[in-house]
Amino acid sequence: MWRAAAFAALFTAMTACAGPSTEPSIRGALTAVGTEVQGSSISAWRNGWMKDYPGTSLNFSPDGSDVGVDALLNGQAHFAPLDAPLTATDVERSKTTCGPDGAFSVPVAIVGVGVAFNLPSVKNLKLTPGVLAAIYSGDITTWDDPAITAINSGKELPDSKITPVRATEDSVLTKTATSYLAAGGWKGQPSNEWPAETAGESVKDNDALANKLDNTAGSIAFLEKSSIGSRFDTALLDFGKGFVRMNDDTLNLSIGLGTVGAGPGGSVTFQSAGMGSEGYGLSLVTYQAFCSNYSNESLSRLVKSWGTFVVGAGGQGNSTYFAGVASPPKETLKLAQKRIEQIGGPQ
Repeated sequence: MWRAAAFAALFTAMTACAGPSTEPSIRGALTAVGTEVQGSSISAWRNGWMKDYPGTSLNFSPDGSDVGVDALLNGQAHFAPLDAPLTATDVERSKTTCGPDGAFSVPVAIVGVGVAFNLPSVKNLKLTPGVLAAIYSGDITTWDDPAITAINSGKELPDSKITPVRATEDSVLTKTATSYLAAGGWKGQPSNEWPAETAGESVKDNDALANKLDNTAGSIAFLEKSSIGSRFDTALLDFGKGFVRMNDDTLNLSIGLGTVGAGPGGSVTFQSAGMGSEGYGLSLVTYQAFCSNYSNESLSRLVKSWGTFVVGAGGQGNSTYFAGVASPPKETLKLAQKRIEQIGGPQ
């Protein structure tokens, strides 16, 4: 018997005062817990969803992806914004709360990741995975190192110190960064945490990275595209097909060459093209996880209205414009919408 009472306690029913309608009303309050990476996107989606469905509301707690999974599986959240798709173990655990088919996850946004640097005198800096791996390992310590000048011919690089900056918190941004470094001989494995012996200086969390970079001459850091904005210059990176600058066109080229897949519980997965492909392949894919079944039909309609808005044209337009993220390919979004539309009431 799955935990319908948990969702019943969370769900705030709001009855419509208007006249009769042929369509069941969609009103009520949702709770979401999950990754802070989706913070700006959630705000953009929430504003559009609440405009389309007056009488709805959403409370989002950016407590982290792992916390979000637990909250969904324990009946403390109606959906969970995540850094990665649900695992088979997650889906199996979710069947107590989410019905016999368990929970599922779908990709909702793609966040570009750039290598930003504080070196005002240098433009169009080129960097490779190998050079960056050496910088973060402490093997390259100055900007005029021969390994950097060799790929930046014609540029006058200062003899000043390079200070790599990183966050100590567990994050998908770190996993994305170390995955890129791994292509250049990084000594460690791709991980959500930087190794203790990583060179440079650290801050507590990713929110503090941009300010640390801004306040440290000669520093360098992996940052989400929204944190970079027009504030920092970013390096042209090598993905095996020449040096590429991060922008909407190069990101979308890599996304268009990506791969869609199927995950446990009917989940949809997506991976942008990376090394060896055209475009700018340094990005992270974010997901939202939902239950296949909810405690009552009103709640299932409410959750479904949120999910279909997010992966629909209106929601994707909002997040692209207001949050600066990229959309998964249309075919991927169609698969996500089809899975969300299968959300139902109690079984």
